[in-house]
Amino acid sequence: MMTRKQKLNSALENAKKHLEKLNPKENQISNIEITEKPITARSKLNRILGKSSVEDTRKSRLLQRVGVSSRPTFDILADHVLGRESRTFKPSVELKNRGEDISDVVASRIQNLRDRTLSSMEEDSRNNFYDEDEYFGFVSDGTPIWKSVVSGQRSDKKLTHNELEQDISLLAHHHTVHIPKEFDWPKKLVFETHNTFKQWVTVVENRRATQLAEGVIDSTGNGLNPMLIVGARETGRSHLIHAISQAVLHRHEGHVFLISGVELESMNSLPKGWQDSLVGCRLLAIDDVDFISENKTMSNIVGKMLDYALNLNVHVILTSSSLPEEWPASRLWDLCRGSVHATIKSPSPGSLMLFARRRSIALNIVLDDAQLATIVTHESPGWRSTKSNLEKVANAISSGESIVDAHDVSSILSDVPLDSQLRHDDIVRERVEDVAQRLISSAVDVVYSDNEIGGIELTSDLPTLTEEYEPPNWDEEDLSKSQIDLVEKHVKTTLEDLTPEAQSVLDLHDRDKHLIAERRRIKTGDIGTAADILTDIEMNIDDQFNSAEMELAENTIILQDLENRMVKLSQRASEASLEDLILIADDLRELEHKLVEIDPEKAPLPEFVEAKLIRKPAVRRKRKRKAPSNILKASSNISSILDSHEPDGEWDIDSSEVSAEDLLESDEITSLVEIKDTLQPHPEGVIKTSILTPKPVLVSGEEE
Repeated sequence: MMTRKQKLNSALENAKKHLEKLNPKENQISNIEITEKPITARSKLNRILGKSSVEDTRKSRLLQRVGVSSRPTFDILADHVLGRESRTFKPSVELKNRGEDISDVVASRIQNLRDRTLSSMEEDSRNNFYDEDEYFGFVSDGTPIWKSVVSGQRSDKKLTHNELEQDISLLAHHHTVHIPKEFDWPKKLVFETHNTFKQWVTVVENRRATQLAEGVIDSTGNGLNPMLIVGARETGRSHLIHAISQAVLHRHEGHVFLISGVELESMNSLPKGWQDSLVGCRLLAIDDVDFISENKTMSNIVGKMLDYALNLNVHVILTSSSLPEEWPASRLWDLCRGSVHATIKSPSPGSLMLFARRRSIALNIVLDDAQLATIVTHESPGWRSTKSNLEKVANAISSGESIVDAHDVSSILSDVPLDSQLRHDDIVRERVEDVAQRLISSAVDVVYSDNEIGGIELTSDLPTLTEEYEPPNWDEEDLSKSQIDLVEKHVKTTLEDLTPEAQSVLDLHDRDKHLIAERRRIKTGDIGTAADILTDIEMNIDDQFNSAEMELAENTIILQDLENRMVKLSQRASEASLEDLILIADDLRELEHKLVEIDPEKAPLPEFVEAKLIRKPAVRRKRKRKAPSNILKASSNISSILDSHEPDGEWDIDSSEVSAEDLLESDEITSLVEIKDTLQPHPEGVIKTSILTPKPVLVSGEEE
């Protein structure tokens, strides 16, 4: 059975054939081949070649070339899945084959059926149109042909009252109809043209996420809910969630909310009435939801909000720079870890090259691979930097810059003048005669003076020389005297110029004169000299800095070594003997010498000279020898008697004045006096006495 469209097309074709038979002259016009209208040349290359118009060789459709804001371009996806061969249309039944297969028989029968149907329609139309009593363009009942064709398949059956009755589900009091409510937060998403699928570029790194986004757009609320898009910085996750929101908004199925994580991060709680805003909502999108993952309060509140939205069959899409496994436990974490994850990776240089090429074609500029590679690799590679660099180069091209190779692109991106802009003026050399004539004319016309501003003009007429003029006779002595006077005058003026003026209290110091000096540009001839001087100064400064850094590194190593040695010496000093302390003192002296060598401002230490020990003969003090007596007598306090005991002989001797030889030469050896008397008993009782044994005097002279 033919559809309405097929019947209408066949009727129109029959009408055209009938008109061609009635007007055979117009048939010749139809045989003329219709050529495609050329388009105006817009590229700079065609303008240079002198072409004003070119043929349109684009075979793709308009949507494939331009793209739409509500859907991504699917040619890349289709070619990746089905291959490029799928673009060629292959009918299921080939009608041109004349074989003996079953398909050929079926094809021939279908072709037969078509021919018979068309022939019957032609006969009917021919019979109707050849009626002489009817007017041209009208049928027998007076109805126009176009009206009869359009209303031919319309039914004359009248609708009943029940069919015309309004659907009860559309009534205002039905439970499926939601009364619109006013709310302040969140704000409804409005229609925008930026960050849509028209600007989206599908590459290998985001192909899977793009396919999931297409699934969300086709079946919003029926699957892939909730979905979490995970990607690092500048991977396009914010662009993708904004494009999905705009695509769902274009379907007019309900309002769409797009909330930023920065907005949620600054909140302590959600505004009142957020529950009413989700009624009738179709899509809830939250960008950078990981900003509130560390905030326990807000993560629980937002998780509660998302759970409530899912219960109302609202599609939820989230973006994050990290996976939920890295978040602390919360209601949001519990909701996101069970969602559909779509990962977007950072773009590779090849993907950025593809993006730059498509963008350059859209901007109507032609760049080769080397120039595109320079744009992509300049500074940090990324979507945003590539787009900015390409727009900068396009602006330079539109301004008239001549870009030849990749070096010119790098110069434009680095704000360096191109080689074509550095125009060197040729040196114009004048003849000596012209220079002399100009100098003489300027000297004759105006005589400059320091007293008169603008100079002194010569108003008197110059004398004219006649034939009777004779040059004066100059005397040699007068000429020599005048020359001597002239030389003395020049010497005097030169000495006056060289004599320094007396300094004034109000004069500036030489080092401060540059503060008030007038800044002037360097002359063209002095630029090379100034560049050489500055280069030498810069090289000297770099050498000084390098030497200072090397010296600093060496001193740091030396100081670390000295510090370690001093720590070891401090550890040894706690349990050192007399000899070890002497060695430690020597080591400290050595360390101090090294510290002085490092410090350039400190004077060197004086040399350490050991003092020679001068031995002197011991001077012994002679005392009167006392007769032996009884030292220990009866007393009330025996301890006082022992403390006040002084041995006989020379015992109080300075140890520094005594040597070992003096001790060997001495024959006198003092000893304690034997106690012969008996102690008397104490009146208070019997007290036990102890026996005192005599001890020899210490050789070193010290008293024990």
